Amino acid sequence: MSMPKEELHRLVDLLPEKAISIAKRFMESIILESRLEGINWLNAELADWPPYDWGPEGVPKGKPVRFVEGKGLEIEGSQKN
Repeated sequence: MSMPKEELHRLVDLLPEKAISIAKRFMESIILESRLEGINWLNAELADWPPYDWGPEGVPKGKPVRFVEGKGLEIEGSQKN
C-alpha cells in the first residue's frame, strides 16, 4: 500500500502532540531499517551461485537486441510504433 507523502504528513499532524514524536521515531526506524536492508543486499556475495542447469537442450536461442539511447533495449526486426 502506497501513500503520498503529503497525506502521511496530514495524518501525522492529526495525532495528539505526545503521539507525534513517537510516530516520527517509528517512521525514522522504518527508514533506517529499509536502508540497512538495501545496503546488506548490495553487499551480499552473489557470485558463489552454482551454474544454472539449462537442461538437455542448453541455453535457449534468444532474439537479437540492440540498445537505443533514450528508449532502452529493442528487439531487432520488431515492428516500430
